[in-house]
Amino acid sequence: MSAEPFLGYGELAAEAYRQRALGRLVALLPPGRGRRVLDLGCGEGYEAAHLAGLGWKVDAIDLEPRATWPALAAQHKGRLRFRQGDAESLVGLKGGYDLVLQKDMLHHASHPAKALAEMARLCRPGGRVLVMEANRLNPIFYLRLTLLEGHQHFTRWRLRALLRQAGMGEASMQILEARVWPVNREPWQRFFSRMQDLLERIPLYQHIVCYHLAVWDKPSRNS
Repeated sequence: MSAEPFLGYGELAAEAYRQRALGRLVALLPPGRGRRVLDLGCGEGYEAAHLAGLGWKVDAIDLEPRATWPALAAQHKGRLRFRQGDAESLVGLKGGYDLVLQKDMLHHASHPAKALAEMARLCRPGGRVLVMEANRLNPIFYLRLTLLEGHQHFTRWRLRALLRQAGMGEASMQILEARVWPVNREPWQRFFSRMQDLLERIPLYQHIVCYHLAVWDKPSRNS
């Protein structure tokens, strides 16, 4: 979630969006510093760098290398590594991650259920998988991202079905309202944040909320 996709909005607006999404993800992290994270579809790498800054050891993967990677890796030397690859070619990757995370990657996969199954495999027993995907039913996302840009996002029901196919049918589902508000003044950004909190609590709106967030805890070997 770098500022790059939001050119013209300004860095303050992009950062407000970034921190809202990261805040929700961080709240769902298993406790403990120094644990291992796999970030699939990391993009420019800002989420991965944020987690590394919290003390996690992060492996971040994306289909295409990004210009931001070297500087971020140097900034978090020893805690952040980037590599090129995709979610469907991870067979040789050693698992045992405390957290396996993806945001807005799954709908790009040719076989999303297979990608989810790989995420489950790479998570250690007792670890956690987080899947954050845009809601296909959100009218703004559907117009801009689906109709104009061809992103085939999932409905909540479709995402649940994919999770079941991948052996993660017990995953809990949460919602997140997070979008870029193109006003570069902090008072307005605080107002928009409170408004998004309110929208998340409206039952009818929850069907068209911006993001679905699936949380799956891999059973421990003793359970």
